[in-house]
Amino acid sequence: MRTPIPVVWRVVLAASPILAAILVSVASRRTWMERAGIGLTGADVTGGLITATALMLVITVALLLVVKTVGRRVTGIVQALVGVGIAAVVLTHRSASPHQWAAKGVDAGAPQMTVTPWPWVCLVAGAMTIVTGAGIAAFADRWPSRSARRTGELVGDSRSAWDALDRGEDPTLADFRTQPGARSQAEPESSESNSDELAHEGGNGSHNGR
Repeated sequence: MRTPIPVVWRVVLAASPILAAILVSVASRRTWMERAGIGLTGADVTGGLITATALMLVITVALLLVVKTVGRRVTGIVQALVGVGIAAVVLTHRSASPHQWAAKGVDAGAPQMTVTPWPWVCLVAGAMTIVTGAGIAAFADRWPSRSARRTGELVGDSRSAWDALDRGEDPTLADFRTQPGARSQAEPESSESNSDELAHEGGNGSHNGR
């Protein structure tokens, strides 16, 4: 079994898609292009495609919480493909069509269009998603699951029990003695048993004397 991936890297790989989804969602509502004082948001320019990619990112993050090794690898690949889709949407929508400007009441002969930094924010989010998705797919078999951790605990307990049996000890009694208050409860019982034994021996002695 390969060494589990460090907790820090698991947090980074799980949190990066969430951050990317937030960036894409926010950027899709901001103005990407402006002409004659009127702007087009990312959702207007891409026809809602950029918003759909943010939703797909959220779904892949949710899947990471329930899938196992194979499913995690597939989820990572899908997440990387979503990142490629984000970059493709941004690069193929670097300008708006005359129809889109006309829908906003802007004449085609209006002054030159201005592009804001928000498309670049989506492009960075897409690149980040590609890297994290590839990382999740690559380290899928080094991502410990809850069942694996529980199995390790059970194996450790069984080994301790066998070791105790090899030493000639009762593992159940050992567990009882390690519990808080067990010693204080056991001591009165042993004292009572010793008293009973002494009384029994005294009775036998007096009977033999007679």
